[in-house]
Amino acid sequence: MIGATQKLPIVISVPHGGLMIPTHLIKRCLLTTEEVLLDCDTWSHEIYDFNDLVEEFIDTPIARIVVDMNRDRYDLPPVNPDGVVKTLSVAQKPVWNTEGGLTIEEIQVLMDDYYTKYHRRIDEAVKNPNVVLGIDCHTMLDVGPVAIGTKWEKRPLFCLGNRGSETGHSKGDPITAPVEMMEKLKRLLEEKFSDYIGEAEGMPLVTLNQPFAGGYITKYHGSKGNIPWIQLEINRRMYLPEPSEKLKVIPPKKTQTKLKKFRDDLYEVLKELVE
Repeated sequence: MIGATQKLPIVISVPHGGLMIPTHLIKRCLLTTEEVLLDCDTWSHEIYDFNDLVEEFIDTPIARIVVDMNRDRYDLPPVNPDGVVKTLSVAQKPVWNTEGGLTIEEIQVLMDDYYTKYHRRIDEAVKNPNVVLGIDCHTMLDVGPVAIGTKWEKRPLFCLGNRGSETGHSKGDPITAPVEMMEKLKRLLEEKFSDYIGEAEGMPLVTLNQPFAGGYITKYHGSKGNIPWIQLEINRRMYLPEPSEKLKVIPPKKTQTKLKKFRDDLYEVLKELVE
């Protein structure tokens, strides 16, 4: 249980927790509420509920399927249907009932209303002199949506990204967080969440830069050199109900209790990381 405490000197970014479809687009969206929930970082608002516990906290109500904060603003359809504005879901289902998706004018409004403001908030947050680290917070599917050879990609329980190699070192381009910091966070997660090792099913508990090395947020804001940035991915296997249970926007009480305990344990890890 987290009591009254000094705020951690961290910027927390939660770009994929929102579920909102703008009112004027609701009737054009082909996805069900459950499909939108699965396409976003499901229940990441609950897992990363650090709003009053860190110096800077940034999230957004908009659904990832509408505007993806973790993409370059010029990463657009039709070149990339999984770009900053989607035309296909993670499950490869069309998002909109109009061929080609949204118009250029509609995309521009969304970018102005949500994308630009989100990244501006990060720029302002890192100016806080008390901040020493940025963490871009995500959740990931247990099995990747893209087939690799004849097998589906199995994933670890945690993945830490600094745009580097599997050891956290540079592969030529600059890394966004020091190797020592990555190794420390890896060790702390392995210690705090050791009880989950059985759920890894033969996969590592924590990996560095595999399968995710960090997206646009860590690359763009980390390249500015103000503070280190780490992308944190948590496997949904650790908290989602059984596949037979229908997902709801608000987690069931049993799951809420689990998510809160998960959040509290993660807070302790981050606290020790920045001490």
